[in-house]
Amino acid sequence: MQATQAQILKHHGGDAEHARQMITQSYARRHDADFWDFWDTKMAPVIEPGNLLMDVGAGIGQFVNDLALRYPHNTALGIDAAQYMLAAQLALPANGRFLKDDLNQPAAPIEPGSVAVVMANMLVHELPQPVNLFKAVFAWLKPGGRFCVIDLVRQPLQQYLEHKYSPPQIWQEPMPRAQLEDVFEHFLEHNRYHADDLIYLLTQAGFVVLENTPQNSGRMVRIVVEKPL
Repeated sequence: MQATQAQILKHHGGDAEHARQMITQSYARRHDADFWDFWDTKMAPVIEPGNLLMDVGAGIGQFVNDLALRYPHNTALGIDAAQYMLAAQLALPANGRFLKDDLNQPAAPIEPGSVAVVMANMLVHELPQPVNLFKAVFAWLKPGGRFCVIDLVRQPLQQYLEHKYSPPQIWQEPMPRAQLEDVFEHFLEHNRYHADDLIYLLTQAGFVVLENTPQNSGRMVRIVVEKPL
């Protein structure tokens, strides 16, 4: 757990407060009307009363809170490892709860086959390997349950740099070495997986692919998979 917490904090530049603010302040943009239309079409149909609903890499619990409010006859569960997220956890409704767990090697006491849907939004690129998580999610889901991965995927260096900076800025303006090295280190982390890599890993874990949709001009992907009946 400590190694994972250190790795997450390093990924977020060592600034826990900035990381928490960045993730929480972008929540509404990432969960807009289009997102909920997607959710109602692709994820909601498999939810039955009593099923567990799960968000992995849940931050302070914003999505857990929304799920708990939308589905009062279900329990919404969030899992995170970052202490600076857990310390700012929202006060959740009675049917919402939180667990601290290392998603590089999940050990949460989840009853196999009890979960209808799992969301991993901007989590997988932070994992040095997602195999253990994908195997755990497969075990947790009921037959016909669905897993949604929304994440950054591999892109050319030019596309990455020109998204972060106007093209001449990095060459024509002084930039501290530490800042440059941080940018390139994040390039490696944000380009850890290609969409095809994620599809390969998910299908090897036993899932059937329902959706593989590029997002944000190809910088991200939305993948939905299902545990076979």
